[in-house]
Amino acid sequence: KQWYQRRVRGSQWKVHPLKDDISDSVLAQAHLIIFMGPREKFTKTEFDSINNFISRGGSVLLSLGDGGESKYDTNINFLLEDYGIMINSDSVIRTSYYKYFHPKEAFIANGVLNREINKGGGKFVNGAGDFDNENPIGQSLTFVYPYGATLHVVKPSVPILSSGSTSLPINRPICAFHREASSGGKLCVLGSSHMFSDQFIDKEENGKLFDVIIDYLTSDKIQLNSIDAEDPEVTDYHFLPDTPKLAERLKACLQEGDDIPRDFGKLFEHSVYKLDNVLVPKIVRSYKELDMKHEPLTLSILNYEMERESTERDVCVCLLFCCVQRVYTRKSVH
Repeated sequence: KQWYQRRVRGSQWKVHPLKDDISDSVLAQAHLIIFMGPREKFTKTEFDSINNFISRGGSVLLSLGDGGESKYDTNINFLLEDYGIMINSDSVIRTSYYKYFHPKEAFIANGVLNREINKGGGKFVNGAGDFDNENPIGQSLTFVYPYGATLHVVKPSVPILSSGSTSLPINRPICAFHREASSGGKLCVLGSSHMFSDQFIDKEENGKLFDVIIDYLTSDKIQLNSIDAEDPEVTDYHFLPDTPKLAERLKACLQEGDDIPRDFGKLFEHSVYKLDNVLVPKIVRSYKELDMKHEPLTLSILNYEMERESTERDVCVCLLFCCVQRVYTRKSVH
């Protein structure tokens, strides 16, 4: 790619593509190995060769992208776990639009976690006053983080870049360094393989960050600040429930109750609804009180050609037996 030519070949380094299988003999010829978005699974022998390369003092730059291992179909976390780093299967998105239309092309203005990174990029001047026209104290490198994932970093590795306060997840590591104390071997893990691609290498100050990372991996120019490395400004990773998936798996909202009795009839509530003859005596007495003849009910066939008085009487008889309780109450009131 062109960014190799502009950023690496312009220096004292020579760039060669790794076409052979990864082995100790092949890696012994290199000082820095770069893996940008691997899309194949590594074998145990290849992992051992990379570990041996770092333990002998070599440097490795490795990056992936949003979606992590599941999207790239690789197993690189198996190697990184030995160094306290893991690439998450998520995405970094900006919460509001600024400069870049795609939300995964996140512009980050406050994502540098170690002041020595700013110093290496020309943003921090040691011993300067409260304000300098060209390099004000506290000014940070700005960069665009496209189509990247977050990292999980534990000691002895150190996070040096974060997603900032305007991207989600908030203030999560996106780039981390590791240094072997005995041999001086170094490892840099970046969550975005597009950050230093041809399309984004010249965006914002991505090029300066790439120069700082290369300087750290190939020399001793960059010495991380111990205070910032000990307590980086990162937040915990919070998981949010997948509401649509949970809505598809409905569950009953019943609390745990007492044990079911052997007589299941006790589970029924009889005081709310019941069927009995309690109101029959009141209905019989209502005939006498209303001066009506007590006889079995018959079906009345209404003839609409009859006189109005007869029709109203039949209707009253039907209503009497449908609402006996109500009629009896009204008469008692009168």
